[in-house]
Amino acid sequence: MPLDDQTAMTLRRDIYGKGAAIKTDLSRLLDMSRAQGPASEAFADLLAEVATDVLVNEVDPPKYIGQADADWLVAQLTTEGGVPGPLALDMLTRVIRSAVSVPPSLAAFGVTQIERAIVSGAGRVTPDDLEALRIVVYAATQDSALHVTRESAEALFRIADATIDADNDPAFEEFFAQSIGNYLMGVAFRWTSTAAEAKRNENWLDAPAPGIGGFFSSMLDFSRIPDDVDPDTAQNAADAEATAKAEVIDAGEADWLIARLRRDGVISNAERRLLRFLRDESPAIAPALSALMESGDADAPRQPVL
Repeated sequence: MPLDDQTAMTLRRDIYGKGAAIKTDLSRLLDMSRAQGPASEAFADLLAEVATDVLVNEVDPPKYIGQADADWLVAQLTTEGGVPGPLALDMLTRVIRSAVSVPPSLAAFGVTQIERAIVSGAGRVTPDDLEALRIVVYAATQDSALHVTRESAEALFRIADATIDADNDPAFEEFFAQSIGNYLMGVAFRWTSTAAEAKRNENWLDAPAPGIGGFFSSMLDFSRIPDDVDPDTAQNAADAEATAKAEVIDAGEADWLIARLRRDGVISNAERRLLRFLRDESPAIAPALSALMESGDADAPRQPVL
């Protein structure tokens, strides 16, 4: 059947008329999206809504995508060795955006699929591609949030290399520079709690009065902390120290970056923007990278690596 507005309306009644959406409903919609031609916006919205309900809203605790569900979704999207089409990729991006925490493996899968769609599709980074990258590259994972991973940094370099002569969205160069800079200089502070922690908090809030009383009685005895120690101040100092240390581009990070800059023999405009970003933001840069920066004007347009 055509994936038009009427079909989407019929499917919506069928899925939600029986109650909450389930994985079987999502599998059915994904099968239809692979087997049929172009889909209407209404069908795309239904696919994303069902996926979000099944994987994000109707799980326990809500908003936390578990590893098992992430593995199930990846298996669904790569059935028989296939790759997610535009509808499925849009759905995946919306699911990740809706979650408080996702397994790192799901975020990594999303980045590589967006990369594949860019390289094998239009061959350039469109505004929609850039928005999808922003969502997935900075996804809140179970380890940290707002920190770019090695997998994402590698994918961004491959995208920059593959689209070096393409008419990319003008904002891609800045996004690339800041994202790689985040990977090299950022700190993966773990501010997102795990699903288990969220569930414990939820259980405590739902507990009867004796349970709450027991919670308070088991709390740290603050009278044992010296008067001149402020826990918040100590944590802030530790965070500041970690941040200052991370902002230094050490020899290992410099070697990693230089290898990618030299991979195709040319420093692209996006990579030049990255070098300027690091030069401006890092308090100390390993000699090997400093020498590369000084060998050519970092403000100059694309040029061969010296």
